[in-house]
Amino acid sequence: MLTRVTSPGALLWWLSIWLSGMLTYEYYDRVEAPAMAKRIAIHHEIVTGSAPYQYRYRILLPYTAEAVGRVLQQLPGVGSSPATEPLSYSKRAFALAYCLLNMTALCIMLASLGKLIWQFFAYHFALLGVAVSAFLVNFTFRDQYFHPWSFWEGAFFALGLLLIHRKQYWLFSGISLLGLLNRETSIFLLLAFLFYTLPQERSMDALRKALKTRDMRFALANLLVWVPGLLLLHQVLGYRPSTFFIETAVNGNRERFKDALLLNFLLMGFVWPLVMRGMRLSPLLIRRAALMLPAYFGLLLVIGFWWEIRYWITILPIVIPALIAAIASATAGDPRYLSGIGSQIDASCSTKPSIGASPST
Repeated sequence: MLTRVTSPGALLWWLSIWLSGMLTYEYYDRVEAPAMAKRIAIHHEIVTGSAPYQYRYRILLPYTAEAVGRVLQQLPGVGSSPATEPLSYSKRAFALAYCLLNMTALCIMLASLGKLIWQFFAYHFALLGVAVSAFLVNFTFRDQYFHPWSFWEGAFFALGLLLIHRKQYWLFSGISLLGLLNRETSIFLLLAFLFYTLPQERSMDALRKALKTRDMRFALANLLVWVPGLLLLHQVLGYRPSTFFIETAVNGNRERFKDALLLNFLLMGFVWPLVMRGMRLSPLLIRRAALMLPAYFGLLLVIGFWWEIRYWITILPIVIPALIAAIASATAGDPRYLSGIGSQIDASCSTKPSIGASPST
C-alpha cells in the first residue's frame, strides 16, 4: 500500500493536492474574505442575469457554485448558519463552495501540468514545475476580488495540452465547451491546438495533406463549434450594457503603469530570457502552442488591466515547460523531445534519470 501511495504518479498528485490546499486557503484569506460582500453581489448578478456585459457570459463557475452552495447548506455545521441576502443559503456555504471549486481547479492545473512536463522531461523536473507554478500563482493573489474563472482557465489549458499530447481529442472537445462557458479567452487554447496541427513544411501541398489528418480536422472542428457556440450563448442569455471599455483600460493602465511594470517584472520579467531560450528547446507541442501568445498578449494590452497579473495563470502551462526546458538544458544537455514515450521512471532506481524520461501512460 505504501509503495502504491509513494509511486511517482501518486506523489505528483499528493504534491498537487497539498499545494492546492495551501493556495486555496491563502486565496480565501487574502482575496475572498476581505471582499465577501462584493463577491456575493457579483455572483448573484451573474446567476440572475443582471451582471454587466463583461461578466454576463462567464456562467460556468457561478452556476456551479450556486448549485454546490445549496447542497452544502443542507450539511450539518453549514445549515445552522442563516441565509445571507440576496442568496438562498448562508455565507459559509457560499465561501465553502468557491473554496472547493478553487481547490479543484488548482489541483487539476498543477497535476496536469506536472504530467505534461513528465511526458517530455525527467520526473524531478515535473515536481519542480509544479512547485514553481504554485509559487507563481500565489504571487498573483492581488488586485482582484471575484475572478474564479482564472484558476479554471489555467486548469483547462494544462489539461487541454495534456489531452492534445495524448491525442484524446474527444475529451479535449469537452474541455473546449466547458472553457466556452468559463471565459471568452478559452479560444486561445483552441488556437494552440490548431497551431500544433500545422505542417512543418510551409507549402500548399503539405497543408492539404495536414487537412486530411485527424489532428487538424479535430482542431478545426473545435473552432467551428466554439465560435457559433459563443454567439448562441450571447443569444440565450441576452445582452446587458458593459461597464468596462477600452478607455477604462487605457486610463487605468496609465494611472498604474509603474505598478504594472513592477509586478510583471517580478513575476516573469526577470526570468523571461530563460523562458525564451526554453521555447526554442521545448517539445513541438509547447513551441507550437506558444504561437498564440502574441495574440493573447495583444488582446490584454488593449482590454486588460496590466497590473492584474492573474492573466499569467492561463499561460503557465506553456511558460513553465519552456522554463523547465531551459533549466534541463543547463543541467544535462539538450532536452529536445526526439522520440516517443521514454522509459518508465522507477522510484526505487538509484541512478539519475535522463532528461527525456517520461511515464508510459
